[in-house]
Amino acid sequence: MAGQAPQKDAMDVLQAWVDDYNGRARPAIPLGSAGEAGGAQLRLKYNTAEGEIAILHLVAVSRNGRPAIVVRRFDGPMPETAVQAGMWASTELGRRPAG
Repeated sequence: MAGQAPQKDAMDVLQAWVDDYNGRARPAIPLGSAGEAGGAQLRLKYNTAEGEIAILHLVAVSRNGRPAIVVRRFDGPMPETAVQAGMWASTELGRRPAG
């Protein structure tokens, strides 16, 4: 990752890391990443098999007035797993009611 332009936010940092990892390790199934502007949500994605995905989802939140990062792992068929991860993140960010 040396010699790259400064990153704009956490999403850019994660993508740079994923690109560097995939370039060096040359895995049979490369990692992917996603997120949202500002970095409130970051996702590390691994397509494990045809139509299957594993997601490590990180969400930046405030808990009791303190910054925190909550992390949860999801795996299963696409697109259901991605929807499940997105709904969890929206709840953590207070964008939808819990439960």
